[in-house]
Amino acid sequence: MALNWPNRLTIARIVMAPVVMILLQMGTSEARWAALIVFVTAALTDMVDGYLARKYGWISNLGKFLDPLADKLLVCLAWIGLSELGLVPQWTVYIVVGRELLVSGLRSIAAYAGVLIMPSGMGKWKAAVQMFSVSYYMLLSVLKLDAIPRAASIIGETAMWAALVLTVVSALHYFWRNRNILQRLGM
Repeated sequence: MALNWPNRLTIARIVMAPVVMILLQMGTSEARWAALIVFVTAALTDMVDGYLARKYGWISNLGKFLDPLADKLLVCLAWIGLSELGLVPQWTVYIVVGRELLVSGLRSIAAYAGVLIMPSGMGKWKAAVQMFSVSYYMLLSVLKLDAIPRAASIIGETAMWAALVLTVVSALHYFWRNRNILQRLGM
């Protein structure tokens, strides 16, 4: 089976996710710039693959499965990397990664039962705000500032809190929206 372009872009995003984390861990300014560029490129592929899939009707079951997985992998690995650099609090990793594991677990159990659970619009907003927040903190990490100006810090903190609130709310919405499936699966 030949891969369509949206699925190729999604697979590229999956490959880029660990590259971002490795670059963040290298510790040099150049590596952090590279991590930012790779992350933003990967985030943009998310928009492009969705656009192509809808415009040309290249929507596939593989894409329905891989696209949310790629987003989760990209954001989780980047968030972990930012936490290890001390740019975001470690406890925020538990919220972001925990939500993604719970939702992925639900989707996997449902898929095993032959039910495909689609991502929600709220989940897409959550992903967009998380990607903005990660990009912003990566940008702050590479700017050679003696101290982060208060306005820049407020923007970063607001973006992080917005991402965390959307992370929790979208998880609650996801489970509520799929409560009938949960009941049918005996959960």
